[in-house]
Amino acid sequence: MGKSFYTDFDPFLYMNRYDVIIIGAGITGLMTAYKLAHHDLKIIVVEANPEPGWGVSKGHAAVVHVVQLPFSSKKSKMAREGNKMMEDICRELGVRLERTSTLIVATKIHHLLALPFMALYLRLNLGRDFPVKLRGRRYLRHEEPNLTERALGAIEIYGYGVVDSFDLIYALYEFSAANGAEFLFGERVIDVEIGNDEIKVKTDKDRLLTSNFLVNAGGLWADEIAGLTGDEITFELGKGVILVFDRRQTKRLISPAYLKPDPKTKGGAIMFTVEGRGLWGPNLRTAKNKEDVTVEEEDIKALTDKFGPLLKEDLGISIKAYAGIRPIPPENDFRITYSSRSRRIVHILGTESPAYTASPAIAEKVVSMLASSGLRLVPKKKVFPREPFPRIRDNPEGGKGEIVCLCSMVTEEEIREAVRRGSKTLQGVMFRTGAGMGICQGGRCMAEIVRIIAEELGTDVEEVTLRGGNTWIVRK
Repeated sequence: MGKSFYTDFDPFLYMNRYDVIIIGAGITGLMTAYKLAHHDLKIIVVEANPEPGWGVSKGHAAVVHVVQLPFSSKKSKMAREGNKMMEDICRELGVRLERTSTLIVATKIHHLLALPFMALYLRLNLGRDFPVKLRGRRYLRHEEPNLTERALGAIEIYGYGVVDSFDLIYALYEFSAANGAEFLFGERVIDVEIGNDEIKVKTDKDRLLTSNFLVNAGGLWADEIAGLTGDEITFELGKGVILVFDRRQTKRLISPAYLKPDPKTKGGAIMFTVEGRGLWGPNLRTAKNKEDVTVEEEDIKALTDKFGPLLKEDLGISIKAYAGIRPIPPENDFRITYSSRSRRIVHILGTESPAYTASPAIAEKVVSMLASSGLRLVPKKKVFPREPFPRIRDNPEGGKGEIVCLCSMVTEEEIREAVRRGSKTLQGVMFRTGAGMGICQGGRCMAEIVRIIAEELGTDVEEVTLRGGNTWIVRK
């Protein structure tokens, strides 16, 4: 890979030696760090963004999935495995997870006639872990009163969930850091040198790191990291848009019945968040590039045409739309593999949906692969817990400080706590607390949030950015 990084001897460089370097602090990189942090290891996670989870993971719908076609694929099997692990992880980390079910609704007579066959197919593939039941019109009218009168019947699949996705991201980061993992934010890996018994990594800040093992969890940029190690992978860039409403519209997740589902997507659904907001989507189309998170009129029309007819008129208020990009490999499946150059390197490739759900299973596989290549796993005698993030809306009696964001019920103390835990940007504070993400989208509280961030950081408001770099909010 070119000349050695260490042409000039610098003893400090050799202090930056680790057992494992993880590239990428998205959900798979963080879940891998979380699993490794339970062992006596020196770990470092390198992330190009200012905070964890700002890549592919940021555009997630926060749904813990069950059905992913085809059932024989790695992503389908690992999603079901990860689903069963997710509840214990969220409980340990103090992250909110609400279990629910999905209704696959038939509004056409030929779809209704196909439901028994679809249900049999699902039962054969999901087994007892995820029960499947046929539901009639009377059940739907009673259980989902906001569902269209045109709903003729449905299949109900149990085992789904909605999770506080941002809190899970930050919880994994905080747990790993509390148990010895180091993190480098705002640094991009630009070169990798593979030796017989060590791997050297260089960042764009001229930082040099050495390790015995390397995990490529680069998400959307995992193809570029693989290229640095001498491996090749190409991604199709799939973009999905999600429409957000001020309140949830159903008790369960709702999806229209299809006879020919698209194997590249679960087809989207009417969903909700643990905060009680409604979500529609995502759709799926080709992104122009890795930065293309634009939302266009055709995206909104596609979502409203698809999901609007499933509900009555009480839809609530649409408050925003956002887009995420997923890396789809040629085989349309996860590719978790050793590098062709060294079994000390593990690539996590193609982490498109449902990688969020599958992340616990992906991390376990990666750790097992590292152990098979010689990584010595010695459990720690003591593991430090993650301190759950305090929220007045979860515990009104224990709330502190004045409420700054009325829409999301976020206090001044919560904003300050977010900064103390590492958020230095407005977006970071919003993701940690939910401030500015309600019906007014920060119109009434953003100025006060920026002031509090600046005060907590001990700087001027002009120095506070939206998401780092030159994304200034206030300029003189």
